[in-house]
Amino acid sequence: MKALWWAQAAANNALPLDWRGAERFSAEATGKPNLAGSRTRFVYAGALAGLPESSAPDLKNKSFTVSARVDIPENASGMIFTQGGNTGGWAFYLKDGRLKAAHNYIDVEVYTVESAEALPAGEHEVMMAFAYDGGEQMGQSGTVTLSVGGAEAGTGRIERTTPFKYSLSENQDIGTDTGTPVTYDYQAPFDFEGSLEEVVVDLAP
Repeated sequence: MKALWWAQAAANNALPLDWRGAERFSAEATGKPNLAGSRTRFVYAGALAGLPESSAPDLKNKSFTVSARVDIPENASGMIFTQGGNTGGWAFYLKDGRLKAAHNYIDVEVYTVESAEALPAGEHEVMMAFAYDGGEQMGQSGTVTLSVGGAEAGTGRIERTTPFKYSLSENQDIGTDTGTPVTYDYQAPFDFEGSLEEVVVDLAP
């Protein structure tokens, strides 16, 4: 009976079978092609909405940085960069002048890091840097460091990270959030107040 099953599976193009369960949602784990290819740097000139996760830089299970040049009014709020939504993902944003980063771990935990002080009005270079602790393991912890003009502005731990796909329908947005919010600290679309001149994503090789 087993031999007959395998013969029928082969005859009906059901092979090869993939037993990896949740890992099948990860393009990286399964070796599926990604439009981003082997690139490690992504430069966006300004606001961008609706880039599919499969075409965006893969932030999972690795260290990365997101940096931006901004020109803001006093007590500015708004999204700088987001990928994913309320089922998993990242958000890098301003709220009442304070720089913030949030990671949603599969809608079980939301971790937030914020700057100790509000940014004054004017031009700034801001960065969110995530240092991943997990090595080759998936879904491990890491540390977020926020900086303004190259000076550390805040740091905090992310105890668990989403290991596979953030969502089946959420996208990457810059300067807005067109999907569900990563954290309910803000409400979408949360358009950026001020000028967002450039956003750069660098992935650890």
